[in-house]
Amino acid sequence: MDTSDENVKSFSFSKSVSLPKEYYTIDKPKHAIAKAIKVAIDNQNLSIRKLSDKIEGMSHPQISRVTSKENYNINTLLKILDALDLELTVRPKQKD
Repeated sequence: MDTSDENVKSFSFSKSVSLPKEYYTIDKPKHAIAKAIKVAIDNQNLSIRKLSDKIEGMSHPQISRVTSKENYNINTLLKILDALDLELTVRPKQKD
């Protein structure tokens, strides 16, 4: 079997599959939000349960829904961001 670089073909998944608009308008931003929250939780040496203890009336399943990119409401998101000393910024989209 020849494994030299000249015989290896590259494959671009993103060029081969058409993703629905919802991926770019909902899924991708939710992924970025979840990642930022997870990083902040780690940086502050918290667990999801400890974070929920810091937020009055917030259960750890609510936070898990945000970090796992499930559906959640804006109030939940804003409470989590506040507890992590983060804020939401709205700006025009950057053109790729």
